[in-house]
Amino acid sequence: MAARIRPTVEPAARGTVPRGLADRRLLWAAGFFTVAVLLHNADHIRRGAGTVTWEVFWLGAFAAPVEIGIVLLVCARHRSAPLLAAAGGFTLAVGYLVVHFLPTWSAVSDSFASADNVSPLSWSAASLEVVAAMVLALAGWNALEARRATSVVVRAGEPPLWSAARHPVALVMTLGNLTILTVALAQRFG
Repeated sequence: MAARIRPTVEPAARGTVPRGLADRRLLWAAGFFTVAVLLHNADHIRRGAGTVTWEVFWLGAFAAPVEIGIVLLVCARHRSAPLLAAAGGFTLAVGYLVVHFLPTWSAVSDSFASADNVSPLSWSAASLEVVAAMVLALAGWNALEARRATSVVVRAGEPPLWSAARHPVALVMTLGNLTILTVALAQRFG
């Protein structure tokens, strides 16, 4: 088995977070995001998959691979993970806000603001998901800044992306979302 070659890292610019710390924060943010996404998605199951429009249902189903992909890239410490976490986290946060927190405006609304009987659990789960997506975006931005401020010379290739699938955070995000999607499909078509 070949020895893994570590990159040579020069000190970060003054006033920036060291790259290693920024990467650990990004991984922590991905873990927090995973918990929040799964809690919110589980709340949809609790409420019943039939309580949302088909458009909201499929929008959520298509968001799952994006959420999983971002977490996988972060767990792999892939070079594009900070950028995708920053852009994806912000975009997802805006999407969650538009779907749940604006008054009903279209078929892609599952508005808590317009509904009469939204439970505190649903409000909490959706709010946590928005906060977690923004934390992920900020941690991604922080990691981007740390990488920009640090000169890194890598002498070996990145580990394969599939190896990140065994990381506990990636496993929980992937298996949790697949389980919830399976239950939601059974509720919709069962």
